[in-house]
Amino acid sequence: MRFKLLLELCGQSRVLPINYQYEFSSWIYKTIHFGNPEFAEWLHTHGYLNGKKQFKGFTFSKLKPDKYEVKGDRIELQSHSASLYVSFYAEEAVEPFILGLFRNMEFGIGDKISKVQFRVASIEKLPEPKWLPNMSFRLVSPVIISKKETEMSKNATYLSPDEQGYAELFIKNLLTKYLTVMAQKIKSSQLITLENIHGTGITLIGKPKPKLVKIKVGMPEETSLKGYLFDFTITAPVEIIKLGYYAGFGEKNSLGFGCGEMI
Repeated sequence: MRFKLLLELCGQSRVLPINYQYEFSSWIYKTIHFGNPEFAEWLHTHGYLNGKKQFKGFTFSKLKPDKYEVKGDRIELQSHSASLYVSFYAEEAVEPFILGLFRNMEFGIGDKISKVQFRVASIEKLPEPKWLPNMSFRLVSPVIISKKETEMSKNATYLSPDEQGYAELFIKNLLTKYLTVMAQKIKSSQLITLENIHGTGITLIGKPKPKLVKIKVGMPEETSLKGYLFDFTITAPVEIIKLGYYAGFGEKNSLGFGCGEMI
């Protein structure tokens, strides 16, 4: 499910840090996991929290104010409202939970220097797309695909979409998410794997643009993550494409990476 949140500014401050994704991620995560005990229990019992493999199952777009200006490491919001798209890979049964959690909520986003107070003025569920085994997407937040030299290595190399092996890792990432959720729901013989699908892959449209995003700015854990914005066509089983659209393509989706819209 994908929702459009219309956010209204409800305070005097209009300045956000340019690296705001971590703050929005924390707000969404806390809201969906702790705002409703029944929803939290649903996540546990349906395989979204399975041992060490935590599949948060959501992503979100960049904030889209009607008018803004970038000033150094800050964004000045020059309009009274902004929109935010939030996607969940979840069954229709949880829709009332999500609507209830976010409706009319007030929250603050920012750091020690500047913070903006928002109120969710409205929340609208977007129509279900028509799914096909070949679809084109435009990324509205950068996709991260990384590669470790060894399984034990702590450091990872962020890959560019035009590098060799990128497309394979892109698809493997989607399959890993799919198996995390579906392994407890259907028979192993019915699961989609690399071994039983052929012709799956992605094709770039145009030139990818690198994007560096800092998270936990000002904290000891501050990290810079490198992703890419690009358009692409994906050929894959419909369920895999659907998962990418709703849960996010690539890595670290719950931090607001890998959110795509259909072209």
